[in-house]
Amino acid sequence: MPAISPQDTVLVAGANGYMGLWAVRALLERGYAVHGVARTTKKAQDLSAWIARDLPAHASRFESFVVPDIAMDGAFDEAIAGAQGVIHMASPVTHWAEELELYMVPAANGTTSLLKSAQSSGTVKRVVITGSTAAMASTFGLAQTYTEVDWNDSAVETVEREGKAAPGAIKYDASKMLAERAAWKFMDEHEDDVSFDLSVVSPSWAFGPIADRTTPSPDAMTSTAGLLYMILFKDPPLEPYPDCIFNYVDVRDAIDMQIKALEVEAAGGERIISNSHLITWAECADTVKTLGVLPGLDKVERHFKREYPPAPYFSNEKAVRIFGIKFRSVQDTLKDIVEQWKSLGWLKHLEA
Repeated sequence: MPAISPQDTVLVAGANGYMGLWAVRALLERGYAVHGVARTTKKAQDLSAWIARDLPAHASRFESFVVPDIAMDGAFDEAIAGAQGVIHMASPVTHWAEELELYMVPAANGTTSLLKSAQSSGTVKRVVITGSTAAMASTFGLAQTYTEVDWNDSAVETVEREGKAAPGAIKYDASKMLAERAAWKFMDEHEDDVSFDLSVVSPSWAFGPIADRTTPSPDAMTSTAGLLYMILFKDPPLEPYPDCIFNYVDVRDAIDMQIKALEVEAAGGERIISNSHLITWAECADTVKTLGVLPGLDKVERHFKREYPPAPYFSNEKAVRIFGIKFRSVQDTLKDIVEQWKSLGWLKHLEA
């Protein structure tokens, strides 16, 4: 299937989220026109205002749309009209909820709803879904190397067995796996009558600077960036913090891969992991200290473990082979984060 290129139009579902804002920015800067989808009129208006303020040279190529319920058939029909590419980032954010239907159903139905709209559009050539390594294995899964052939069936089995009592993180893992399964099932069932192909790019934990510098405070960040702030920079820090080694990718690298997945023909029909390497919170803290710009870090007691048993690792071999990507180092990511958050005044309590 022919890939798309700048000057084409891309629909970004979930455009006002942490990764969505980076996707919109990167697409506009590369020359694409963008249809940005948000769930409320207020969020769509804020999105357009951000573009007009931060990216005025590209504002004429951006249009916002409101889709209150992504799981409804036809929900994306208006927004997708005239688009050649799609990046689908929208997903329920209620993974701590008790009611299974609050996220399990929308995650899968939202995906198939978008694919139906793409099918009826007549213009879409490539759909890229933002998956998750959670669809392959859980953070606390078996200590082995996982690749794109793996599926996190155990998460679904746990949720089916334990229901509401299942851990929130496992419910999230199950929802991501079921949503991706639903996408590939749709493509299999409509193999003869779709005019586009599908690529699923699955990031691990994505950290990095924020795309919208008007975020009022670090407490307003609901993404992984907010989690990083609470653990590394908040005084007192978040306790207890997620006690694990984790797989990490810079959010800008994750976005670059998703745009490349639109553009590179070989990405069609593929699952592709977006992951840099394994790291611990202690290593993150040590790296920030080596920057030498936050002396107050030494005054905040943080109980980071130094030793962990072997952990799951998500291979990036396929990403490197298809896209030729060179992932940012954790040093580069944390340096950029610290510089940005210092400029926003969020780290004053650690500067002396």
